[in-house]
Amino acid sequence: MRSFSTTVTTDIPSLWADAEWAAALLNLLGDRIGGVHLRASPGPVRDYWLDRVEHFSEQSHLRKIPANIPEARLLGGIDLGATLQQGKPIAETGMLGECHERIVIAAMAERLPRNTVHHLCVALDEGQLSIARDGIDTQTAARITLIAADEGTEEEFVHSALSDRLGITVNLQPIGIHGVEDDIFERTHIERARALLDDIDLTEEHRVAIATLSLTLGVDSPRAALAAIQVACGAAALAGRREVDDSDIACALRLCLLPKAVKLPELAEPEPTPEPEPENDQHEEPEPPQTTEQMPSDEDRLLEAAMAQLPEGLLQQLQTRAAKVRQSSSGTSGAQHRHQQRGRPTGVFRGDHRRGGRVNILATLRAAAPWQPLRRQERGDPLRKLEIRREDIHLTRYQQRRESLTLFVVDASGSAAMQRLAEAKGAVELLLADCYVRRDQVALIAFRDERAELLLPPTRSLVRAKKALAALPGGGATPMAAALELTRDIIERASKQGTTTQYILLTDGAANVALDGTRNREAGTRDALTAARRLGGQPVSGLVIDTAQRPQPRARDLADTLRGTYIALPKADARTLNRTIRAVSG
Repeated sequence: MRSFSTTVTTDIPSLWADAEWAAALLNLLGDRIGGVHLRASPGPVRDYWLDRVEHFSEQSHLRKIPANIPEARLLGGIDLGATLQQGKPIAETGMLGECHERIVIAAMAERLPRNTVHHLCVALDEGQLSIARDGIDTQTAARITLIAADEGTEEEFVHSALSDRLGITVNLQPIGIHGVEDDIFERTHIERARALLDDIDLTEEHRVAIATLSLTLGVDSPRAALAAIQVACGAAALAGRREVDDSDIACALRLCLLPKAVKLPELAEPEPTPEPEPENDQHEEPEPPQTTEQMPSDEDRLLEAAMAQLPEGLLQQLQTRAAKVRQSSSGTSGAQHRHQQRGRPTGVFRGDHRRGGRVNILATLRAAAPWQPLRRQERGDPLRKLEIRREDIHLTRYQQRRESLTLFVVDASGSAAMQRLAEAKGAVELLLADCYVRRDQVALIAFRDERAELLLPPTRSLVRAKKALAALPGGGATPMAAALELTRDIIERASKQGTTTQYILLTDGAANVALDGTRNREAGTRDALTAARRLGGQPVSGLVIDTAQRPQPRARDLADTLRGTYIALPKADARTLNRTIRAVSG
């Protein structure tokens, strides 16, 4: 067992060390930070981390909320036995009420229905639930600390409304069983820190620094900054100090802000030392040193300190996730939609079965049962067995995954066209192999000379795709505006059919053909930016792959206008391009 020290070391922490700190801080701070977003697959590493959380807490065991929990069990509803016995509606306490002032695990949080997410968010925000259903109108205390166990793949995410309310993020995915290290804390350390917590001194400069760093990382939600402030104070208390220092801020950045970063700033690199000039025969007086270099701000210094303390390999994971967050904010939320009779059951709701929904017999009977004595009395028929009314009818809610379409838009003009086309062909073929597993469709637009053409309509057929790719021509001018207009048209048509679309534009950003077909660089650029603004207004995610040998600002400006993600890959082969697309777009 590792001994506890009140001195924070400056060594780079391991992933498991950060996870251990998170478990201790979760028990120390509780509902002050909402909880933990735990990204981990089922296995011994996750089980041991949860054991550590339970060891630190005063609970005998952690309660678990299943993903498919009925709303009546989650919130509380009619106690059927007591209601039938007493002849009037009697309420029973739901699981959230039973877990008041406790730590709760939401299993498979990436698959929680929206209504369950809503109720969890209300409990995290208000600490109580107002229940008005099935003839019951009451309030239940439900101040919980939540662990959202995220077992999702690259295509599944915890709802942003829920993850935003969880102050700490822990990623155990990269940690194998051999990466689990000795324990850092014991329960006595939590108790000692709890006695210090209210006396921690956090200066105004530290508060401003955390808020500034949150904005620098693109984390717009104030909840993340507030959680980081709490975590910084908690880290100081766990270290046995009454004042927050830079190491506590760095801990808060790693656990609260960096996992939610939408952008990672490029830290300044030291300038190379200039080579000495050859000596001259004439002796000249040396010039005075230049003092124009600015000292780094406190925020830059803290950010550099936090980035320097990142565990090995975590920076690359954060960069990939930052790109995913940018993509997921622009259209991927439509990957699933409700359907009346097909898909995965996600709950029940009161509705009209005449509109095509499927009646949930059990939920309907549960809703009708408490009212049978009163209805018999109203009818004057004590022998009547069962009376179902319209307000008793409950339907099953289903959720169905939408079709997905990846649209390649390839610049086939210019001297390097053949190389770019070869890269695009290889990437499309590699992605098509994934379509049989992911059920994605792939389409291809090529633009050259005076027009853009849909060479490959949406398809999953590998044979058809290869034939279209083999006949793909190259060379000529660059009708960028026409390509973007055609892209928007295809996306709109796919959206009307319920398809979730993303596009991947491979270009160097140049445009020299206007929409009317005239070859004019100024008019072509103007029309291309106009078309890009129209396409950028669509709820769809996009990638702009800069294929120029030397990346130019024009491609980045085009990506900004499209509200897409910019990637410079001047020397990418087909496999590199495919890996990058899958990493960024999920």
